[in-house]
Amino acid sequence: MKLSTKISVCILVKNAQNTIKECLESLKSFDEIILLDNQSSDDTLKIANEFKAKFNNLKIYSSEFIGFGPLKNLAINYANNDWIFSIDSDEVLEYQALDEIANLDLNPQNIYALPRKNLYKGEWIKACGWYPDFVLRLFNKTQTKFNSNFVHESLEAKNLNIIKLKNGLRHYAYDDISTLIEKMQKYSTLYAIQNRAKNSTISKAVLHSVWKFIRDYAFKKGFLYGYKGFVISLCNALGAFFKYAKLYELNHQMPSVSLIITTYNSEKYLEQVLKSILNLDYLPNEVLVADDGSGVATKNLIEKFRAIFPCELKHIWQEDKGFRAGQIRNKAINIATSEYIIIIDGDMVLDRNFILDHLKFAKQKQLLQGSRVVLDKSQTDLLINGGGYVSEFKTLKSKRNSILSKLIYKSSGIEASFFKKRDFIKGIRSCNMSFYKIDCDEIGGFNENFIGWGREDSEFVARFLFSGGELRRLKFFGIAYHLYHAENSRKMLESNHQIYLNTIKEKRVKWR
Repeated sequence: MKLSTKISVCILVKNAQNTIKECLESLKSFDEIILLDNQSSDDTLKIANEFKAKFNNLKIYSSEFIGFGPLKNLAINYANNDWIFSIDSDEVLEYQALDEIANLDLNPQNIYALPRKNLYKGEWIKACGWYPDFVLRLFNKTQTKFNSNFVHESLEAKNLNIIKLKNGLRHYAYDDISTLIEKMQKYSTLYAIQNRAKNSTISKAVLHSVWKFIRDYAFKKGFLYGYKGFVISLCNALGAFFKYAKLYELNHQMPSVSLIITTYNSEKYLEQVLKSILNLDYLPNEVLVADDGSGVATKNLIEKFRAIFPCELKHIWQEDKGFRAGQIRNKAINIATSEYIIIIDGDMVLDRNFILDHLKFAKQKQLLQGSRVVLDKSQTDLLINGGGYVSEFKTLKSKRNSILSKLIYKSSGIEASFFKKRDFIKGIRSCNMSFYKIDCDEIGGFNENFIGWGREDSEFVARFLFSGGELRRLKFFGIAYHLYHAENSRKMLESNHQIYLNTIKEKRVKWR
């Protein structure tokens, strides 16, 4: 049968050797068949090329997996005709449906839905939520396309009419329990990735799965199909459980973290910092010492600790040309291999919960300012001389408090709109700061035009906010103890402050 209207068929395939031949045979009457292969490793392409040798309407393309919605839109882009018939590689267009399509007076304002017969081990299952099953498959690409969903993609049908046909597709859904479980695992994983911005709980996963089984087995009459109905209903329920459970797990998965320590000729302080890292309850993936030109004593100290360190310890050094904290931090950030960056100074001794506290509140487009507990000279001397521990220096600021920390975190958000009324955010200190590396890369890192102490951290935060990010504070969490020392020279503060003000005035995102 030859169709009067030119229609392009679009098929995605991956390892479909058992069904692709019958699928293609049912499509011979169409003007064009676009087959987009997603890295098949079986005989799918061999079978497709054998079909192509007999029928020149088949065109074969390939792509890596970019999500089902984007893949289907890519296949549509390869099509020469405006009318598109979308079919899966495990589906067969029934002859009666082909005859019905041939007699349609196609209207671009319509999307045509076909009924689908879902088969399990060759039996058409009219239960378990598998029936009735209408799928949108015939449409005009000038009027609509697929959404960008990774999984459960669908046509954008707004302002278009949906016309249901009487005849449709035979769908070889599952051959056995193994394929049911395999697809359930695949689709639940893709669901979690696609919906990562949504919240989920284990109780939600349990409730959804229990209801899904009751609905499909009892209300949707799965019990009428014996063990097949039970297996399908159970796997449907497990799919519901795993997609919400995987989403929960994905949202609570800790990112990899690089801890960067800025130092300059302060071996006795750096030693205390490195010792505190050895006592952390949750270790970073790597520690990078960002060295702004220290001598050999610092190098030797790092080598000494590298032999006993529980994670990778890297020494990033630059020549001593004055205070260039921004430049050495950028070098360390560029070398860092983790998703999340925590920056401290080489005089900040860490509470044992320090890393985990930062990670618990970590979010993209968010910069965290951690807590700093300032030690006096006597406390610092006691610590350096081995006569005390930071846990002994009890103050209100050093006490971890989950409730207060969450309250302050939620109420402390600052965005770029802050600069409409004021030009300076108090309490910004890069000696205890964290953010996602991708967000830092977006603004070009720290401003290397700053020479000497002052405002390089505030300017970094300002550009972070102008990029669409926000600042939030950790109090009573993310605690680090600042060792006493003489203050840095402030002779460059005035000129540095002017650089900062220019960034505010021009609302800069990148410093160069």
